[in-house]
Amino acid sequence: MSWLSLTLVGAISLLSFSQNVTRAQSPAEPIKAKRRELSYQIQPDGSKVLKQERTGTFYRSSSGAEIRTTGDRSTFIDAQGHIYEINHIDKFVKLVAHNHITPHELIRQLVRTMEPDTKSSITLHGFTGYETVNGVNCAVLPIRSNDKPPGKEYLYLPYGLSMKTEEFANPEGSLLTIWELYDIQVAEPDPALVRIPEGYFIDNTLQQQ
Repeated sequence: MSWLSLTLVGAISLLSFSQNVTRAQSPAEPIKAKRRELSYQIQPDGSKVLKQERTGTFYRSSSGAEIRTTGDRSTFIDAQGHIYEINHIDKFVKLVAHNHITPHELIRQLVRTMEPDTKSSITLHGFTGYETVNGVNCAVLPIRSNDKPPGKEYLYLPYGLSMKTEEFANPEGSLLTIWELYDIQVAEPDPALVRIPEGYFIDNTLQQQ
């Protein structure tokens, strides 16, 4: 699986639930956070051996635009839902998708119902419960694949934020990759950090699927 599909797994898995969503008008909570990617080898007894760890950053502006960076690669999603893959070494940017909706809007639209009295019972597509991720109470949804064991997506619903993703990289389920956010601050990032850097070549040709 390519780097692009790995970094976008959260958005892609969520988009699979609905292809005809309407744009929400609510602003996004601005976020500044650290990000890590952990690659594990799953042993026959079920234990995990860490094979690689990489760190990076996550920034989201109140417009809904966001950028996730690990090493010399970034995924940038603008406020209109255009998704770009950025190679910082080559200063090359490729438009890879247009979802017509930003990830935070999509997560919020996945919240179908809330009990009017308690405001605490939430029903989501495939919702399996809640788990705490780095101090944040997240709804857990399955990530299904035709040829690999199911993974998990951990969503912090009040912020419309994907906090953590777990996905198997092979059909045997022996390679697991985890992406997660930590040290989260609700604060507006520098606008220069949430855009395509100046001087980069941008290929806006979108290949038809």
